[in-house]
Amino acid sequence: MKYNELDKEYYVMSMDGANNHPILAWGKTRMSPFLKAKPVDESQFELPLKLIFDEPYPAQYEMADLLMLATIFGVSEQFKTLFEDMGIYGVQFVSAEIESNKGNIIKGHSALHIWNKLSAIDKNNYIGGEPDMFDTILDLEKFSLDATLIESIPLEKRLIFGLLEKKTIILVHKTVYEAIISANLTGIRFFRVDEWDKNAMFG
Repeated sequence: MKYNELDKEYYVMSMDGANNHPILAWGKTRMSPFLKAKPVDESQFELPLKLIFDEPYPAQYEMADLLMLATIFGVSEQFKTLFEDMGIYGVQFVSAEIESNKGNIIKGHSALHIWNKLSAIDKNNYIGGEPDMFDTILDLEKFSLDATLIESIPLEKRLIFGLLEKKTIILVHKTVYEAIISANLTGIRFFRVDEWDKNAMFG
C-alpha cells in the first residue's frame, strides 16, 4: 500500500502498556453515553464519576497521565490542562475519582471523552477486511488517511479525532503530539500513521 504526506502528520495515540500503570474500569457509572459521537450530558451522572482499578492489578501502581478506561481514557489534571490551554476541539473532560483494588481513593482525574469522530480511512488504500454496514473495519491491519476528506476539514476541527472505521484508534495531529511530548506526559505511546500496524503495541 502507499502512504501520503498526511500520514506523516498524524499519530495513533495509545497507552504505553507499562505493568505498573493500572487499567481502569467503570464503577457505578454507565459507559454507554461515552460511546456516542457527541458530548455527554454531565447532569445525568453523579459527579465525580466512580472509576475502579481493573485486573490485572499492578503490585505497586503508579498513576500515569493517560490510563486505559475501556474504549476511552482516564487522564490526569496535567493532561486536561494541556488540552484546555490548546483549545482542542471535540473533547470533553468529566471529573472522576478512582478507587484502587486496595480501597484507596485517588482524586484529580477525568474521563476523557473524544467525541470528535471522523470516517477518515482511504477505502482504496488499506489492508484489512471489507467495511461492514456501520463502516467498521474489524480486522484493520494498516491504513492510509483519505487526504481529500481530511484536508476539507479545518485543522482546528481535526487536531484529535477517533476513527469511525476503528473506534479504538485515536489520531492526533503532529502539533498535539509535539505538545504532549514537550509536556513530558506519562503513560502514552505514539505511532505515526505510516508506521502503524495492528501489532504496533506489541513490537
